[in-house]
Parts: sequence; structure tokens; C-alpha cells
Amino acid sequence: MRIVQVLVVAAVVSCAFAVKPPKSKVVKCAVCRSLVSELQSAILEVDPRKKIDVGSYRIEADGKQKLSAVKYAGSEVHMMETLETVCQSMKDYAQAKHKETGRMEAIKLVVGGAMNPRMSEYEMVQDPDLNKGLEFHCEAIVEEFEDEITSFFKSKADSSLLDLQEEFCNDTTSLCTDIKDEL
Repeated sequence: MRIVQVLVVAAVVSCAFAVKPPKSKVVKCAVCRSLVSELQSAILEVDPRKKIDVGSYRIEADGKQKLSAVKYAGSEVHMMETLETVCQSMKDYAQAKHKETGRMEAIKLVVGGAMNPRMSEYEMVQDPDLNKGLEFHCEAIVEEFEDEITSFFKSKADSSLLDLQEEFCNDTTSLCTDIKDEL
């Protein structure tokens, strides 16, 4: 009888763990959301009047190049430059669980030169790798979705942060699909 109870408990426990997504998928989703936040910040930091010339390298019959001026912020050139260094900012992040929603997030520790004012809303998650995994996941996302990131922000740079995170991390990359926020 005791063996049956142990087997039932083991089955219940294994079913409970089977429902939850793997930890790396949860962390990758949190990193995706933070990456979107960092990219949006990089776009908003650029002077909106700054323009760059883009166009063909072909020379027309009249000896001139066909160029046009486009907004630099969110352009392909800007995004490529930003993607080279954006994951280094993950060193300033830590894994945390929101106390009310139970949602795993990668939160910025320092905001505007001071401790993140929303820190009290979170319970820090101990990471044996000292959050190096956040930078690793960021680099993996950038490498895998570089073209998608560039085209996404080129067309959606003016959207709200929550809309950008939802659309990019759920719809464009599917990194946050099948991850439910715990209540």
C-alpha cells in the first residue's frame, strides 16, 4: 500500500512539473522583454531630427547616386549598431519574480543612476551563474532573430513598450508563447 502512495505522489509531482515550461524558456522570455525595452530606449535616445542617407550604390547615367534621407532612429543602420552592444546591458539586470503576479522578469537594477524604485515589487531569484545567463540568452536571441529585430523596430518604433514586448516576444519570435504568468 505504501508503494502505491509513493507512486501516486510521484505521478502527481511529475505532472505538475510537466505543465510548467522549462526554466530556460521562462528566462529567455524575460530576457526578450528586457531586450525589447533596451532597444526601444536606444531608439528614443536618438535625436528624432537626425537623418541618414540610404539608397543604392549604383551610379545613374547622370553620374549621381540615388539616395534618400531617412530617420536614423530605428533605421537598419541604427539597429545593426545597437545590436552589437545591447546585450552588454544585461549585466545590469537580475532575475526576479514579481510579488503579486508571480511573473519571472529580468529587471534593471539601476535606473537613472539610482536603485530601481520598483525593486520592492520583486523577489530576487538567486542565480548560480550570477546572471551571466541573461547576457547569454540575449546574445542567442539577437543572433537568431537579427533580421526580425531590424525589420520589426523599423516599422513599429513608435508603439508602446508593452505592445512591442507582446508583439515581438509572442507573435514575431514565439519566445513567450506557452508561458503563463503565475498568480
